[in-house]
Amino acid sequence: MTEPTSMPFQDDARRDGAPQDDPGVAPEESLPSGLLPPAETETDLLAARVEGPEDHEGMTALWRATMGLPSWWFIAVGEEGLESPAAAEIDDQLMLLTFTNAERARHFAVQNGMIRADEDMRAISLEPQEVVSSADVYLSAEIAGLMFDPHLTGYFISTEQLPVVWQAISAGEEQGSEPG
Repeated sequence: MTEPTSMPFQDDARRDGAPQDDPGVAPEESLPSGLLPPAETETDLLAARVEGPEDHEGMTALWRATMGLPSWWFIAVGEEGLESPAAAEIDDQLMLLTFTNAERARHFAVQNGMIRADEDMRAISLEPQEVVSSADVYLSAEIAGLMFDPHLTGYFISTEQLPVVWQAISAGEEQGSEPG
């Protein structure tokens, strides 16, 4: 895999050359015709319930569900055969745009003008453990973290915390208890 590529999606011209939609317009109003929001998922519900960084129980449930997904999805950028996951600068930090399912990745790509609604999307699907084991590679590429479903829930984890949280979740599952 090549190094992640910065793929800014805000304040850029849309792929088809049309200007970005007015930021004051609600996302649902600016969606291309016929593009419906993805169905709500367990991670959406869990993310909405987290009451802040001190909500250890809520965060544990969210990360247990996220790390228990069969795959994490990424929009592929770069030349064929040399693709890497799309990244964007968010709050002055480079984040991998990570999606909890393929539908959400496609929705984001269409919504942000990366592809047209009638185009196929190139995607990368990786098991969470594979991403976690690559944390050092992402750190060396100056990837600050992963932002999940950035256009919907936008919860994130720092690259440094990936293996720590993975280990805590794994240890909790082996012991049948909450990590703490």
